[in-house]
Amino acid sequence: MSDVVFYVGFGIFILGGIGLLISAFRTGILWGLAVLFIAPVAFFYLIVHWQDAKGPFKLQVLGLIIIVGVAYINGGVSSVTGSSSSFTNSNFSTPTTPSFTKPKKPSLQFRCDGRTYCSQMTSCAEATYFLRNCPNTKMDGNNDGVPCQRQWCN
Repeated sequence: MSDVVFYVGFGIFILGGIGLLISAFRTGILWGLAVLFIAPVAFFYLIVHWQDAKGPFKLQVLGLIIIVGVAYINGGVSSVTGSSSSFTNSNFSTPTTPSFTKPKKPSLQFRCDGRTYCSQMTSCAEATYFLRNCPNTKMDGNNDGVPCQRQWCN
């Protein structure tokens, strides 16, 4: 349910942005093009033409409040949208285990909570879970798949 509210807030935010753009084009073609292609001009337009731009601006603020509120309640945007990985932490190397083996289920006692370093871990099992399941971890300096070799996983 929270992801629906999140996307509704995002839609409201986008509609406010489109409304601001339409307002700028109604004021003049140069204003519209400047707001479209040069982001800081939108703030200047908002100040100079407040009467024309206050409606779309308030709509954007409402959408942003919904987005931030839902993200705060759920512990971050990635937990709301369900995306837990990105291309920055993808491993495109050859897997160390054969692909026909049954994948290990993630441990239910750990969860991704933003920790990224070995000094923040309390065990080898925890560090291994974070390395395999959480984005942007910095626990495998030599990229051998074994995290925290100096502190936990000797």
